Amino acid sequence: MKKIKIYSLVLLSVALFSKCDDNLSDLNVDPNAAVTVAPSTLLTTAQYNFYNSTQGVTINADWGQLMVQQWSQTEYTEDSRYNQDITFFNGTWSAMYASVLKELYAAKTLVDGQDLSAAIITNKKNILDVMSTQVFAFLADGFGEVPYNEAIGDNSLPSYDSQEVIYKGILATLENAATSFSASSPSFTSGEIIYNGDVAHWTKLTHSLMLRYAMRIVDVDPETADKYIKLAATNLISSNAENALFTFESSLARANPLFRNNSPLSGNRDDYAVSEYLVSTLTNMGDPRLGMFAKAASSGNIIGMPYGLSDNDATVLKPTVSRPNDDVRSATTPHVIISFAEVQFLLAEAYQRGILSGDAENAYANGVTASMNYWGIDDVAAIAGYISNNAYDSANWKNSIGTQKWVALYMNGFQAWNEWRRLDYPQLSAPAAAVMNTIPVRMPYPLSETQSNSSQLEKVTSNPADMTTKVWWDVN
Repeated sequence: MKKIKIYSLVLLSVALFSKCDDNLSDLNVDPNAAVTVAPSTLLTTAQYNFYNSTQGVTINADWGQLMVQQWSQTEYTEDSRYNQDITFFNGTWSAMYASVLKELYAAKTLVDGQDLSAAIITNKKNILDVMSTQVFAFLADGFGEVPYNEAIGDNSLPSYDSQEVIYKGILATLENAATSFSASSPSFTSGEIIYNGDVAHWTKLTHSLMLRYAMRIVDVDPETADKYIKLAATNLISSNAENALFTFESSLARANPLFRNNSPLSGNRDDYAVSEYLVSTLTNMGDPRLGMFAKAASSGNIIGMPYGLSDNDATVLKPTVSRPNDDVRSATTPHVIISFAEVQFLLAEAYQRGILSGDAENAYANGVTASMNYWGIDDVAAIAGYISNNAYDSANWKNSIGTQKWVALYMNGFQAWNEWRRLDYPQLSAPAAAVMNTIPVRMPYPLSETQSNSSQLEKVTSNPADMTTKVWWDVN
């Protein structure tokens, strides 16, 4: 990569990743300001910043969990009524470039200068590249066209690249990493906090991300998708033990951001209940995960909050509805980057579409089982009975896979939103009190871009606040 140009704003506090609820003041010091800094330190910072953001309030709770209607707001309900504007992701946009991609680039430059074997250097650079692909995928999936090629150059007014260009770049980067990792050599011996630098695990993560991103474009570019799905399938995450997790710490400063938001020691917010739609859907399916997702209300039962109510209506019901289970937002609850369950659902789809040879129904069952196991449900007979009662329907496979993936991606709101847009299941609709009659299918561009890079932004949209125009891969 070339030098990253921080084109939106001067480097912001990491707290700008999210709303004031995500307090990251302990990370406000820029590690790049040090006279000497190890690339592993920059990688740690980038990983924490990125996953703390994607797990946090703005992206996960106030956007993803609400867009897929797994949570409802108990007060200040404007986000569930789609009343966002161009200030909503202002900090997120700036920090993704300034506090994640910048750190990854700087680390890669430092790795190039280390006195190490070529294989170790390649392994380290591959890990940094795989991290970067996740950031660019987030930006492209959320906003559509974003700066990509010129975002890592010296242009102070970088042009926007199409999502097609970005996705092909992401997949090519993942292919390069997947085919050049050296399992016989180490990588980072410290500072890498997903797999502790284990190259074999990173290789599987790379293939699994490749499968996710290739499947995401299957309806709009089947030829490219076919190539990368087949390459990805050769070495995927193959058990829950291999799940890619970012685990937060027990200390409040580095705890899960949703714990900090809710904890009386910090945010002390009580803004969310599980939605009535989540409760009724899982109840109708006889899904034992409901008890893992939600806790009982004052009545002793799990009661969902209707989604998208007015502030007044929500306030009336707030004392009577169920909150998310404490375990889903404890201090150390991990952010799931990609799981064995998701991989199995992706394989089920690849088998169903005829891209790969395999049994779609079996992969679907494996995905459900993996999700159940992840959430602590191990009763083999109970799981088998659930799968039988919610059997795979090859004639309506998008419903089968889409619904079960929606359940399995609980607490990973952004990815759940991506898959809902792509598969169109479960079938959701905008609430009556919403300010628009459709569920948002893209994020509004940030105010910072309208102020500092308007000449380029205007080439891709005349309405930065637009949330109704589908992104490139969302063709159904």
